[in-house]
Amino acid sequence: MKTTPIVLALLLSIFPAMVHGWDSRLLQQPVLVDGLAISYPVFAVYRMSGTRLALSAEGGIELVNALPGAAAASVSTAGGLDELVVPAQSGWHRYRLANKATGEELLLNVFAVVPYKKLDASGYLDDYRVGQYPKERLRKLDIYDPPAGFVRITEADKAMLVSPNFTVGQFPSKQSGEYPKYLVLRSALLIKLERILRALNEAGHSIGSFHVMSGYRTPFYNKSIGNVEYSRHLWGGAADIYVDENPRDGYMDDLNHDGVVNKQDAEWLADFIDGMSRMRAFTNLGGVGIYGSNSAHGPFVHVDVRGFRARW
Repeated sequence: MKTTPIVLALLLSIFPAMVHGWDSRLLQQPVLVDGLAISYPVFAVYRMSGTRLALSAEGGIELVNALPGAAAASVSTAGGLDELVVPAQSGWHRYRLANKATGEELLLNVFAVVPYKKLDASGYLDDYRVGQYPKERLRKLDIYDPPAGFVRITEADKAMLVSPNFTVGQFPSKQSGEYPKYLVLRSALLIKLERILRALNEAGHSIGSFHVMSGYRTPFYNKSIGNVEYSRHLWGGAADIYVDENPRDGYMDDLNHDGVVNKQDAEWLADFIDGMSRMRAFTNLGGVGIYGSNSAHGPFVHVDVRGFRARW
């Protein structure tokens, strides 16, 4: 049966989230935010209140405006804006920055995090159960220190872009509970996911975004599902992902085109990512893990930014 234009329009109005495309835009000149090169027209960083964010670009930076809800706490020199001070009030603070030479703009979404010390002795922030982080570092690595703070998100925040093709609503812990929720999310992970997404699209795969099956996990939730104590998910530096585009059905696509969806599709995606790593496409090395289907989920791939190579 053919779908009439009227029926198609009705379906699109009911399911707008099903229609999306990959945002391929890149800045000609990256903006350095605390030394991190941002090449995207929209990005998010997460800092403690009072933190000074160093800004620079080859053409110089100027503040176009601070969007509603943002405090324009900034320090500038004769050459332009070179610093932002994260406001005292926790939450999103949005700044539109422009490269003085190219005119390119960056929408920088800065989140003033809720300090870790606000986590009570029972492991709660408000009514949200976070649990307790390990008291000792794994292998004495500082990447296993407790996070400095947490991003507090409401239901209205879910659509907030943290990079061109990912929203903050894709990353909260999957535990049950109402909003507000709290999470940790590393900028390096978003850059890595964006680079993988770009490489896949440039290789001919039309993918708007990954399905993030698991992003941040609270220590409480991580323990409840029996995962390892030092999972990188607890520090916001890992994501379990799969491609769900054709058809959009909640499962991995048939990436190797053998007519079935199984672990071999996760292997295909992992091999693609590992090939990028061998070509030094990532400044932050990390883990890649392959997982098949079970009664709870289909195949997926784990990606993280732990800082050293790991494969399983």
